Parts: sequence; C-alpha cells; structure tokens
Amino acid sequence: MTGSALKLSAEATGEFIRQLISIKPRLKLMLPDDLARLKHRLRELHPEGGVKKAADYDLFYRVGIVLSGQQEPMTMSELSEALSVPFSSTTRMVEWLIESGYVKRLPDPEDGRIVRVSLTKAGQALYQTINDFLTRRLKQILSKFTPAERENLIALLRKGMDILKELE
Repeated sequence: MTGSALKLSAEATGEFIRQLISIKPRLKLMLPDDLARLKHRLRELHPEGGVKKAADYDLFYRVGIVLSGQQEPMTMSELSEALSVPFSSTTRMVEWLIESGYVKRLPDPEDGRIVRVSLTKAGQALYQTINDFLTRRLKQILSKFTPAERENLIALLRKGMDILKELE
C-alpha cells in the first residue's frame, strides 16, 4: 500500500469514528423503554461508578450469554474461564449481579464447598430483552445491505475479529 493510500485510509477511518461519535446521543434515544429503565435502575443502585457503573449492562449481557447457554449452573471458575477474565473480577461481577437480583448462587449437589451460579428469572428476562433488542437492531441495519454486501460485511467483520484476537 502506498503512503497516499494509507493516508486516505486514515482519513476515512477518522471520518468514520467522528460519525460514530456524532450519532452516539441518537443511539441512546433509540433504547426501548425497558432498557432505558434498566440503565436508570443501575445508576440508582450504584451511583458511585467504578466496577459497578451503570454502563456495565453490556457486562451483564456477556454474563447472560454464557449463563443462558448452559444446561446446568456454572462454577465461578468455569464462568471466569468462559468470560476470559480473572477469577477475582468474576467474583466482583457476580456479587454485583446477585445484589441486583439478576444472578443467584446455588450449592453444588456433589460438593458443598463449591458455589454455582445461574440467572434468576429477572436475569433471564433482562438478558432476553437485551438480546431481542440487539437482534432487531442488527436485522434493521443489515436490511439496508444487499445479500452480497451482507456476506462481505460479515466476512470482513470476522476477519477483523480474528486480527484483534491475534493482537492479544
């Protein structure tokens, strides 16, 4: 790639980032009422920010993806591994989600020293609400592309994810 092609790419990238930032307020207004209420509730529960900040409903979604995909409740170690985060971070996250009523602790039927976790009914409902919202938005966005463009976009995004994984 020549220097001018790289410069053009950097300019295009900068413009894309500026456009994303400029539409961020609009994206917040597009949240369905139930997700807007969730953000408000999380701010009320943990107004101090930090690990328990309200923006962490995306963290809840990550935990929800893992826990909802399991037939049986998971141990903290299993959850930590599935999330690719340190055990101590997983413990803090789960404590917050238990306090918030979205996750529950369960005893291990074979070893009382082991704690397992799963989503509560409220946690399952919230996870499903977030998942449905994201699915609808993605379908809405992808509907503006031709089938060939969708295939190319998804292939490029997968390639980008693979590259990001290699950079770790």
